[in-house]
Amino acid sequence: MIDTKRKIIQKFNKELGSSLKGLEKIYEFHQDLNAQKNEIEKSLSMASSEAPSKVKVVIESVEKITTEFQQLEIASTEFRNDIQKAMYENDKSLDMQKIINTISQLDKSLAYLSFVKYVENISDKVQLSLANGDDESTISLYTNLTDISCQLQQSACYHLVNYVRETLHFWHNLIKDKLSKEYNDILKTLKWPFCGSNSNSLITTMPETLTKFKILTEYLLHLQLPEESVKPMVTSVLLTDFSPVSLPISLMVRPLRQRFIYHFTGTKLTNRQDKPEWFFTQILTWIKDHIQWVQKNVQPVANSIGFNHVDMKVEFMQALVQLAVEKLHSELAIVQYDDALFAHLVDEALGFERELRETLFYPSTQPATVFVLTQAHVFVKWINMEKKYATEKMDAILSSSTAWEKLSNSDTDDMKVTECADAFLTLLTTISDRYKHLPQPGHRLQFLELQLELIDDWRIRLLQLLHETNEDPLTSLMPCILNSLHYVATVLEEWGVTVHFLQLYFFKKQFEAVESATFEGSDITESIGEVEGSVFDEAVALLRRLEKELINEISDAVALDVKARSRPYRTDKWFAMQSAKEVVSLSVTPSGYSMFQELATQLNQLYNTLALPLFNQAWKNLALQFDQFLLEEVVLVNHFNTGGAEQLEYDIFRNLFPLFGLYISNPESYFPLIKEACVLLNILLGSAMLLLEALDNNDETTAKEILADIGVLKMSPELALKVLGTRTNIAYM
Repeated sequence: MIDTKRKIIQKFNKELGSSLKGLEKIYEFHQDLNAQKNEIEKSLSMASSEAPSKVKVVIESVEKITTEFQQLEIASTEFRNDIQKAMYENDKSLDMQKIINTISQLDKSLAYLSFVKYVENISDKVQLSLANGDDESTISLYTNLTDISCQLQQSACYHLVNYVRETLHFWHNLIKDKLSKEYNDILKTLKWPFCGSNSNSLITTMPETLTKFKILTEYLLHLQLPEESVKPMVTSVLLTDFSPVSLPISLMVRPLRQRFIYHFTGTKLTNRQDKPEWFFTQILTWIKDHIQWVQKNVQPVANSIGFNHVDMKVEFMQALVQLAVEKLHSELAIVQYDDALFAHLVDEALGFERELRETLFYPSTQPATVFVLTQAHVFVKWINMEKKYATEKMDAILSSSTAWEKLSNSDTDDMKVTECADAFLTLLTTISDRYKHLPQPGHRLQFLELQLELIDDWRIRLLQLLHETNEDPLTSLMPCILNSLHYVATVLEEWGVTVHFLQLYFFKKQFEAVESATFEGSDITESIGEVEGSVFDEAVALLRRLEKELINEISDAVALDVKARSRPYRTDKWFAMQSAKEVVSLSVTPSGYSMFQELATQLNQLYNTLALPLFNQAWKNLALQFDQFLLEEVVLVNHFNTGGAEQLEYDIFRNLFPLFGLYISNPESYFPLIKEACVLLNILLGSAMLLLEALDNNDETTAKEILADIGVLKMSPELALKVLGTRTNIAYM
């Protein structure tokens, strides 16, 4: 009521204000209030003839809400009753679940105990079979036990798994001891291994003995422990790369291992550090003597029981290779301080590896002796020794008294192969053969870098030899050195596209891309593009550059010698010679005898001393120089009457071209300038006058077309005018 009163007072104050004059509005305010009152009464009237009033709508809405509320109250009561009932039933289910869980636990315990009892029963049967000597039943029961152990590998019952595993190992050891003894006895009956006095026993094997051997082999294969429980015992980190071999192979190798240890350990005379080839050869001999027999008699047994995935021949080889690896590892520790012994041991180890891989086809996935050689400290020593001995070998090759003699090999006669080039390539080939079986690309790339370094060193040594000689190029070592450079560069280009060196080039580019990306902090994929070229590109480019320089030097020397004898020919009286009509027959100009004779001699000497591809480059250089020389020093500095022009043409076409024609076909195509000069000097006077006028009065393009019509294609119009001006029957300035 107080709030209502306050609101009324505020309403009056608002309408009438604080001025007394505002009281006049009270009548208007009274009328407004009456109007509002009437309006409200009218809206509340239930007897109104208009549409249902707002009050009626509100009442109906309230009644509807009341009805819904009552329905919800009833549903809530029913739901509460259902919950109470469910909770009561759930309490009974929980009690039942506890009982079920207890029963389940008891069932599992019973199954656990039954499983243990089952394993114990198998153990009892195995014991009985062993006591009765029934190997077949023993192996059958052991196989069942093995299957159980494999099935339990993922089980959470740790103690049960361990119990079965221990049981399996227990019987495995007992059965293995028994069968191993029987197997060793049967191997002795077979006179295995086939060495020494037993080497002829392959022919005398009894069928029943071989049958028993195969049966025992089958039993031993079944006796293998599951892979999950095999923990190979190794005496060195290196031997971790060797996977365990099957039990029959292990027993077959045992007598060979004993012989190996007897002969190649301790103070035996056969255990010599300077003769590592003895134990390597022994291993290879044993493999060759026994491998076919193993393939024929052991592999079929393995295949018959589902062991097709096991290659018995490879396992036998692997077990013997392991002996060589162990021996090599122990020997390296002793001889690493003696360069000669170390180098010899490495040589024999690599030869052993090569024989295994290439002759006996020992798989590349299986480890062998190079795994020992690629240990970090051994590998560093190895590659340093390679460099040392390769350098010494190269010194011996270059200092040999027959280093520059040509090999008498008809297949490469055109290449004029020297002993030096052949020996150097043999050195590089030997290095390639030594490292090509290395499994790691990084190791092979280090040897490749050594080869590239040797090639560059060889090139520098040849340069030093060239600088030490002051003789005439053709009579010095230059042609032999040039032939050697060319042959080595050619062979390196051929090597560069072989699979071996293409792989190395790919690896090299990958390593360079990784280093670049790491240094720049960029994505590796952005640094690796298309791989083109070869590992020898840079080395060959340097050899070819030196080759080109020497070719030019020899060509220039020959040209200089010939030009030195050309003075009488150049200064002859070309303007006063008899024409062909005035002599019986033309012959070589007497003043040119010496020059042409020298040219013939030098060409023949080039042909006999240079490789054919180099000779082809040399005579082309000479042809280019003489073409220019004869034009500039003979034609353009002299004047020619008709007889002189005919004589020059005769000398060129009947003497110069035939000299080169001994070695090439169509020699005139390599002397375009002097050939076209002869054409211009010997065309008829009338034609020459017309040509002179045409060249004077036409542009260069037209002039070239006119010259082309008479067979002058290489000479410019300006030069043609100069040649025409040397004719005494044409006054041209």
